[in-house]
Amino acid sequence: MNVLHTQSRSPSDSDGLTLMLRALIPGDGILLMQDAVIAATLPQWLQPLSDCPCYVLKEDLEARGLISRVNAPIEVVDYDRFVQLTLEFEKVQAW
Repeated sequence: MNVLHTQSRSPSDSDGLTLMLRALIPGDGILLMQDAVIAATLPQWLQPLSDCPCYVLKEDLEARGLISRVNAPIEVVDYDRFVQLTLEFEKVQAW
């Protein structure tokens, strides 16, 4: 079963991201939202987040002035794509 893991906690709460990363299996994906979008701009999170498809919510990046600082290969998505992702994955797990 493939799971879309949605993460809303700030990377300063590294336990939240670390626990989520431990739960990932091949085929899973990550969506960063709310304060977790900051992780998409930090070099120390690039490798852990690149082990599976990773998405970051555009509106939350814009609200924090971070839209131009996202590290590749993290994909910036809008709310419409967020909804599509929830349909593409078999389950959604919020962290």
